[in-house]
Amino acid sequence: MAYSQLKVGAGVLVERDGALLLARRGPAVDAFPNTWNLPSGYCEVDEPPPATAAREAFEETGLQVRVGRLVDVYFFDDDPRGNGLLLAYEATIFGGELKNSGEVAATGFFRPDSLPEPLCGGGHDRAIRAWQARALGRWQPGTPSRYCPHCTHPLEERVAFDRLRPVCPACGFVHLRDPKVGVSVVVEQAGRVLLVQRAIDPGRGQWSLPAGFVEWDESPEAAAVCECLEETGLAVGNLELLQVTHYTDDFRGPGINLTFRAQVMGGSLRPGDDAAALRFFAPAGLPPAEAVAFISHRGVLEQWRAVQNRSWEVQHDNDVD
Repeated sequence: MAYSQLKVGAGVLVERDGALLLARRGPAVDAFPNTWNLPSGYCEVDEPPPATAAREAFEETGLQVRVGRLVDVYFFDDDPRGNGLLLAYEATIFGGELKNSGEVAATGFFRPDSLPEPLCGGGHDRAIRAWQARALGRWQPGTPSRYCPHCTHPLEERVAFDRLRPVCPACGFVHLRDPKVGVSVVVEQAGRVLLVQRAIDPGRGQWSLPAGFVEWDESPEAAAVCECLEETGLAVGNLELLQVTHYTDDFRGPGINLTFRAQVMGGSLRPGDDAAALRFFAPAGLPPAEAVAFISHRGVLEQWRAVQNRSWEVQHDNDVD
């Protein structure tokens, strides 16, 4: 006896500078012609879904991707080839060159506020809209995974350690929501402070201190040195902790930010991939508050300006005396 089976497809959510990689299906394909979808394809009988996702991404776009966590699974019944499941994975680029191939008519990266139309069915439209919602901040930051990372059983909200938390009823795993830890660096030169004009979200086009998140296996000081080098081309040292602040204005989730003062030890000033421009600002010429990306950075710059002004006043009084 033959049984009809669901088709299983695997696709990738690949981001670059806050934009999502999409491919437009050609006009002669069997289903959803001239629509935009995630790079994806059906799984071969002897092929794990992540391998399918990576293979299809390369065949359709020319990009080599490293497949990460499973984001979600979408059931679809609108494909003329049959009902099925679309498995959507996070993925990152590690090689290749973007190009069209096979049944793909066009490829490109699209920001959440300028997605192309029409979107493909077969679960792709829902996966893409879900990404758009997260990217635009309508998704609640810090929302945990729906499934246990140890045994894959669905998590449930239960009281654990005196408050409601996602708990696995099968193995007892408790999901603890942790704040992100970021670092920012005050780099001075001749009474001026170095700022970065951001080329990515959040705060695209606005100014900030050189900054970034601490990796799980590095110290805050090492992260500060690394982020400053990557964004500005300057090697810094002799770090001094200035302040620790709690922030809630980042759509990626609340966190703790450590601000360091650092001295330039070497390197040459050049903007990194996520920086549109670099500039040293005098106290009187700092960007207005609304042009600074993060509230915590605005506070640091206000304090820095006040200290610089007091230093100038003291120096001016000594010169007069």
